[in-house]
Amino acid sequence: MTMRILIGIPAVFLVMFVSTAQPRADESWAGTWFTCEFAKSRTPPHDSCAMFDDEGFRFSGGRFTYVRITESDETACRGEKVGQCFRRDRPAISIRTSDRGKLDLGPDRIRVRYLLCTQTFYFRDAEHYREIWPDEKRCFWAHKRHFYIARYEGEITETP
Repeated sequence: MTMRILIGIPAVFLVMFVSTAQPRADESWAGTWFTCEFAKSRTPPHDSCAMFDDEGFRFSGGRFTYVRITESDETACRGEKVGQCFRRDRPAISIRTSDRGKLDLGPDRIRVRYLLCTQTFYFRDAEHYREIWPDEKRCFWAHKRHFYIARYEGEITETP
């Protein structure tokens, strides 16, 4: 065997291992995510995120998108606000979307460019949700609060 073949074989296996061992950052963000209804600014939800708030996000195609459920009649929402939450196990929902800026997904952070400012957020996974928090240097539109979000697994219809 020549030296090129001997060097090339381990390189091929290394590339195959790296590409299959770690999912791409954008794949871990696929889908539509909603904030946990019973989470607070820096306190995780007490219900393991079984109830979603009516607001959520999408992270795809290089864009950060705000989503909001359009038809909920749920009565068990925080503050007894009817329709401003829904159960995570609900089989189908309708949403409206609104673009909120350019998105850059990294393996340990996300960056959102919106209204001429780029905000970095960090995240970590828990058993039932993902926690997201802003970098110390915040854009004027970013808050100090932590977000506790989870992916919605049901069917989604977008309304205009």
